[in-house]
Amino acid sequence: MDIRSPCCDAAQGCCISSDSPRQARNTQDCSGRSDRITSRPGSDTQHPESLTLPMISVVVCTYNRADLLEGALESLCEQTLHPSEFEVIVVDNNSTDNTHEVVAGFDRLENLRYCTETRQGLSHARNRGWHEARGEYVGYLDDDCKAPTDWLTVASDVIGRLSPAVFGGPYSPFYSAPRPAWFRDRYGSSHKGEEARALAQNEYLSGGNVFFRRSLLEELNGFDPRFGMRGDSLGYGEETVMQRRIRASRPHEVIYYAPTLGVYHLVPPRKMTLRWIARHRFVDGRYSHLVFRRDTTTPPSRAQVLRVMVRTVFDFSLDMARSVFKRDPAQYPYAQNYLCEHAFVHLRELGQLYERLKGLSKETTVPDRTP
Repeated sequence: MDIRSPCCDAAQGCCISSDSPRQARNTQDCSGRSDRITSRPGSDTQHPESLTLPMISVVVCTYNRADLLEGALESLCEQTLHPSEFEVIVVDNNSTDNTHEVVAGFDRLENLRYCTETRQGLSHARNRGWHEARGEYVGYLDDDCKAPTDWLTVASDVIGRLSPAVFGGPYSPFYSAPRPAWFRDRYGSSHKGEEARALAQNEYLSGGNVFFRRSLLEELNGFDPRFGMRGDSLGYGEETVMQRRIRASRPHEVIYYAPTLGVYHLVPPRKMTLRWIARHRFVDGRYSHLVFRRDTTTPPSRAQVLRVMVRTVFDFSLDMARSVFKRDPAQYPYAQNYLCEHAFVHLRELGQLYERLKGLSKETTVPDRTP
């Protein structure tokens, strides 16, 4: 695989594939090779037919995290599913580090392709991934995740048995540095139990370990770019919005949780601080309001929202004090445990109220980005 000398226009986005015969394309680049895709998302360029198309396209979206991306790709190299059954697409969302060089070093991953998406934002990158995908299903793996060797084998089994619209599984933490004594593994985990099942209407899968039927992404025009991370700015909800749209337009379709389809998700040192957790809760609350908000004929007045905000701030202040003086040490051995598990709930509420207040003065679609 030679992806070290891209010659397509980076401003238009490009995708470069390996030399595997099963991935040959009827496209050409300036070097005369026929393994490079230059179609833009939304263009009229069609995917050429191949004698054998993969069942699964794994899309890894990345931005300036080459060191973490390497771990994700290493885990995909070790998959027990036969390489003919899947492909891997790395979508580089304007990275300025050595992301391209890292991907170029994975010659042993014969079904690997590299794409660039110059429109900043995780939703844009996710959309670029499914546009380039050839698989029946598109699986999204975060660039700071590692997949067990049977990850795609389990996914293939779910597809073969159930063919759900969307399916995914849990994630568990791994660490690059010793975690603080107060930091519990569940703070960096997402689990929905040990039972494989169709999710209820109010349940949603995490975007870092999720598979979508590609035809649905095409029919619904992909992810809403107003949601999700954008560069270094926090943003959430793009995968939840997509699942809600699928349920609204295809109520008979199943969103399925497979507890054996787990991955490991990095919790770096910066995310094991109260400062980061508090910021995350507030921003999560803001996006939660926008994702789940309901139009009402009698919205609350500005004064009503302000009164609720004042009461929430007061409750938060009381909980801050309780974390030191009145917490149950058996349940909360450290003050940080009480803050994370109880007091910081108010920060999420404040995020929701903040967006509601903004919405009373003007039509709001997404919050201002938090750097």
